[in-house]
Amino acid sequence: MKKTLFSTLFAGLLSMQAHADYIAQPQSVASQAARFSTMGVSDLQKAAKAGQAGAQFYLGTHYQYGKDVEKDEKQAFTWFKAAADQGLSPAQLNVGRMYADGIGVRKDESMARKYFEKAASNGDNRASYNLAMMEEQKKNYVGAYQWYELSTRDGMLDNKVISLSEGKKTALAANLTQEQIRTARDRADKWIQAQ
Repeated sequence: MKKTLFSTLFAGLLSMQAHADYIAQPQSVASQAARFSTMGVSDLQKAAKAGQAGAQFYLGTHYQYGKDVEKDEKQAFTWFKAAADQGLSPAQLNVGRMYADGIGVRKDESMARKYFEKAASNGDNRASYNLAMMEEQKKNYVGAYQWYELSTRDGMLDNKVISLSEGKKTALAANLTQEQIRTARDRADKWIQAQ
């Protein structure tokens, strides 16, 4: 039952976007992304092996979908993780999702949380949304409200996530006291200030 509920919670966000994209990134990152997004697999592999985070991300995407290579979720995870560990937010989101769902790697909720938090600290509201769903699944509604609140404020704003989060906050507020809501908002403020 728990596994089913957890998977169902993530399915809502994942069906919205199968993998993270470069969105609302600084111009240098966006131009780098454009260059790597059009590279062939052979050139991507060379650049990825040379440590280029953008190339690692796009190579991971190729393996994830079997685009010009045989689909290989373990290879996708490996390349996404390499990019994530260099601080690339969309890759951090993908690694969190893969750990959460056990795609290409053994399922590990604490590692999923770690990578979602990294992406959230870079302003990715999709990561905050995933963290909120994790808290909601654990029935930690104040924690869920905090992360939904953050997902409406983070820097890389995905408008669909904002709408979903606003709806979730409204639903949670019906079961929380004003003090609990204030506590959740205060925690959100403190989390942003700590970043």
